[in-house]
Amino acid sequence: MIQLPKRNSLVHETASTLKQWIATGVLKDVLPGELDLKKRLRVGRDTLRLALQLLVDDGWAEPSVQGRKRRIHVQKLSGIKKRAQAKLPVIFLSPYSVEQGQTLLELEETQKRLVEMGRELQFVSPDIFHLKDPEHQLENLLQTHPSAAWILCASNEPIQKWFDKRGLPTLIHGWPYPDITLPYVTKDWEPAGFHAGLQFIRHGHRNIGMFEYVERGVGAMLIERGLRRAIETAGNGAKLLMFKDHRTPESIAKAYESAFKLKERPTAMVLTSSNHLLTSFSWLISKGIRVPDDVSLVVMPNDTWYSEFYPPLCHYKPNTKSFSHGLAERVLELVEYGRVIHKPLAVAVEFSAGATIGPAPQL
Repeated sequence: MIQLPKRNSLVHETASTLKQWIATGVLKDVLPGELDLKKRLRVGRDTLRLALQLLVDDGWAEPSVQGRKRRIHVQKLSGIKKRAQAKLPVIFLSPYSVEQGQTLLELEETQKRLVEMGRELQFVSPDIFHLKDPEHQLENLLQTHPSAAWILCASNEPIQKWFDKRGLPTLIHGWPYPDITLPYVTKDWEPAGFHAGLQFIRHGHRNIGMFEYVERGVGAMLIERGLRRAIETAGNGAKLLMFKDHRTPESIAKAYESAFKLKERPTAMVLTSSNHLLTSFSWLISKGIRVPDDVSLVVMPNDTWYSEFYPPLCHYKPNTKSFSHGLAERVLELVEYGRVIHKPLAVAVEFSAGATIGPAPQL
C-alpha cells in the first residue's frame, strides 16, 4: 500500500513523506500544486501548508512565489539524494511470480554488474498486468519500491505509457508499443514468425493456429505479422486461426477444446509463450492427440528446460550472450546517467530444429 502520513504528528509525518519522495526522486525540480499533493497525501489544506513550511524551514524547498510552484532546493539536497539513491535497487517488473530460466540467464550479467556497484536486482510481480488503468496501483508501487531504475517485462500498453509519461529511468525487456519512447532490448520476432509459417506451409499445413494472451503484447503482434506474411508469400490459401488465453492452464485448455471442435481444425500450432507449452502437451496427451503425427507444434521463445522434452521441441533461441550484454549495458547507463545512451537493441533469433513439426495429417 502507498506510504501515507501517520495520524499522530500528522504535519511532521506529512513533511517526512515529502522528504522521502524528494530524496528517492519521486518528486523532482518543483513540488506539485497543493491540490495534487492533497490528493496524493490524503491530508487537509492546513496540514499540507504547515508541512510545506517545514520543508522550507529545513532547507528542502524554496519559499513559494505567487503564481509559481515551489522549487526543490537542489543544491542542498544533492548530497542527500546521492546517499539515498546509492543504495536503491533496480526493479524488474514482471507478471510472473517465478521468472523463466531463459530470462534469468539474460539477466545474469546485469545482476553481476549491479552487485559490483553495491546494488541489487529485485523481482516484483504485482497483480496489475491485466488492468486497463493501473495508474493508482503504479503510484502505490512507486512509493513502496523506491528504485534507481525499472525494467519492464511482458508489460501491457497502459503500464508502458505510465512509465513513459512519468519520465522515470525505465528500460523495456521486450518490444515497446507504438508511440512509446522508452528504450528497449528485445528479440526480433517478426522474422521468426515468417520462418515458422513457411516451415508449416512446406509440410502441407493449411490451418495454422496461434496462441496469445488476451492482453496482446507487441512481440505476439510481430509473430502474427510474420506468420501472415508467410501465408501471403506462399499464396496457397492457408489460414491463420487466433486463440487467446488468460495466462491460466484452464483458459489454454478451453481454447484447445474450441480449436479442435472446428470443422477445419488447426493442424499446426504456434505457441507465443513457454507458459503455453506444458498445458498444451498435457491437454493433447489427455485427448490421445500425438505430436507431430496429429498436430505440429512450434514454441517461439526459448527456455532452459526445453532439452527435457521428447520429441525435441522446434523453437527459436536468441544469442543469450549478446542479449545479456546489451541489457546490462543499458541498465547501467540508466542507473549512472538516468537515461540510455546506446540505441535500442533487437537481437536476432535462430531456429532450433526439433521433431515437433511433421507433415499435415489427412483429416
